[in-house]
Amino acid sequence: MNICFFGVGGVGGYYGTLLTKYFNETGMGKTYFIARGKHKDAVVEKGLLLKKEGGKEEILINPYLCTDTVNDLPVFDIVVVSVKGYDLENVSKQVNKLSDKNTIILPLLNGADIYERMRQHIEKGYILPSCVYLGTHIESPGVIFQKGGSGQISIGKDPSNPGFYPDKLISLFKSSGILIEFFEDVNIEIWTKYIFIASFALVTATYNKTIGEVANDGNLSTLVKNIMQEIESVARALEIGLPSDIVETSFSKANQFPFETKTSFQRDFETKGRQSEWDLFGGTIIRYAEKFNIPANNTKEALDKLLKT
Repeated sequence: MNICFFGVGGVGGYYGTLLTKYFNETGMGKTYFIARGKHKDAVVEKGLLLKKEGGKEEILINPYLCTDTVNDLPVFDIVVVSVKGYDLENVSKQVNKLSDKNTIILPLLNGADIYERMRQHIEKGYILPSCVYLGTHIESPGVIFQKGGSGQISIGKDPSNPGFYPDKLISLFKSSGILIEFFEDVNIEIWTKYIFIASFALVTATYNKTIGEVANDGNLSTLVKNIMQEIESVARALEIGLPSDIVETSFSKANQFPFETKTSFQRDFETKGRQSEWDLFGGTIIRYAEKFNIPANNTKEALDKLLKT
């Protein structure tokens, strides 16, 4: 079995390490990494080191190949995509070259409309809508640091191929020590996560405040809840079965983070500006709202202010 990890940053590097370790121990397959820059160079030279659970366990692996190009790569059984949203269109076009009708494509990145974005450019294979609960980042080139998050992957059926069940992928991932669960309606999981990350991402980045500062500021906490309500309205229009108290329970999740925590989008925006995932968190909501004639003034206000900074 051949598996491609397209992007081996925090998320892709974490799961890529676990699957490579399993393959290296069992001889059941090969992993190919697509990375770039100094991170790629370090993996080629020294391998990829995962510091798991805050460094309590360290795993060093060497994939079968680590490269920065798709040229001369085979068609894969599984392609795991873990890239930033602003790279997704270009990466999807490249994934299309690596796939046939039997390829399973697993996107592990934030966003509520990832499947739709990818399916525009990928003609073949099964794309499994998913979300992941994991706190990881690149500590230094060739080193992934994991602290927080259960590591669970939630997956669902491909809307274009609803009869397909990914039993081989699930069995493989579980054998590798990866937590994975199949949901008949994974959109509930995806939108439940999205309603929290999108609202706090926009507000923390726009006002340069930590999650704790936003949650404890009367005006900003109200803004977060208003954006959550706009996202909830969109989800209802899409017939996503979110619980009735989704805004309250989502906002309360802020208490689970240290006061000084910054959202990943906020950190990205500080360094990348417009080349960040603002469209995944703001643009998606606004487009859906316009489609269903739903007011989204709070989302628009936050996004407009963010893009003017």
